[in-house]
Amino acid sequence: MRQIFYITYYEMAHIFKDKILLLLIFVVPLLYAIFFGAVYSQGVLTDIPLAVVDLDQSALSREVVKSFVNSPRFHVVDGITTYPQLAEGMGENIVRAGVVIPQNFAADAALSKGAKILTVYDGSNLIWGYNIRKYTQEIINQFSSYQASSYMAGLGLSKKEIIDVLDTVSTNITIWYNPTFSYASYMLYGLIMLVIHQICLLSVSLTVTREKENNSWLQFLCSPLPAWKIFLGKALPYFLAAFMNFCLLLWFITSFMHLKINGSVTLIMLLGLLYTAAVTSFGFYTSLQARNSLQVTRYIMLLSVPLLMVSGYTWPQTHIPAFINSFARLLPFTWMAEGLRNVALKNLGVNCLTPAILALSLMLVAGILLVLTFKKVLNRENHTGV
Repeated sequence: MRQIFYITYYEMAHIFKDKILLLLIFVVPLLYAIFFGAVYSQGVLTDIPLAVVDLDQSALSREVVKSFVNSPRFHVVDGITTYPQLAEGMGENIVRAGVVIPQNFAADAALSKGAKILTVYDGSNLIWGYNIRKYTQEIINQFSSYQASSYMAGLGLSKKEIIDVLDTVSTNITIWYNPTFSYASYMLYGLIMLVIHQICLLSVSLTVTREKENNSWLQFLCSPLPAWKIFLGKALPYFLAAFMNFCLLLWFITSFMHLKINGSVTLIMLLGLLYTAAVTSFGFYTSLQARNSLQVTRYIMLLSVPLLMVSGYTWPQTHIPAFINSFARLLPFTWMAEGLRNVALKNLGVNCLTPAILALSLMLVAGILLVLTFKKVLNRENHTGV
């Protein structure tokens, strides 16, 4: 145990001597969390810039305009009164949506011809498009219900009769797990796991390559220490730092971003332990195989791009090709990101998370076995030529 402690102390000394590595391990994760928190601080889209083109200029059309002006979901932009101006405003991103009230709108409504309102929105960004469509439908449906009830009241129907007509077919909508459709709740847990993954993987992957570049790896290979002690001594600081960052970032988003963790904290800690340990072991194995730090950095950069996409965190796994799903299931991030969201948002128990726990445990065992198979032999490159 003393030998492991000496190697750990040696590795910690290197970390604190290297200012860049020190910042990378202990400061960058928190800076990323603050950055992501600032980006997703609002959580729900409000004050969406909207243009209303009223071509009818009737009392009824002005009531429609008033409905959008009074909605907290939209901010009606002044100065856009024609369809060409609306198209120009959409192209220049001055507005993200537009409502066009046609001529004879009030006359068609009075004759029950089915007055229609045109709604256009920017679909280039799906977040804008989805929310705009939902919000405009809510406002127009509420306006239609109000007009229908006013018309039936004018015909002499009682309040109960009007309610019976409007409620002929109705639905009760209950939203589970994320009732406010908060984008912060949807994205932040996965982004935090991505930060932990990449920072931990990169930092631990530089341990052996640094020794190789400094020609000091030979002292470990020539020592009487077994491979597992070398691995444990050098990887332990990075594992502890990764798990500390995991706890710190969860505390940050719950305390300052006000994201509520509905599930078991103990279960989350178990997932975090397995996840950081698995990533640490694979990072150390990568460091053993890589020739230098530049090669390690290239490997990590190649891995960072597809993690969120292939994991099924932002796009359902059922709609991802099977061969990509097979690859994604080999990554610890796939199981951890979804497992954390299932605990934090859905309050699922250990029975539902057994596949994730087993997968992370198997990955941890596989990573440790890979690390312990390395031979204490200095591999020299073969050079040919004169």
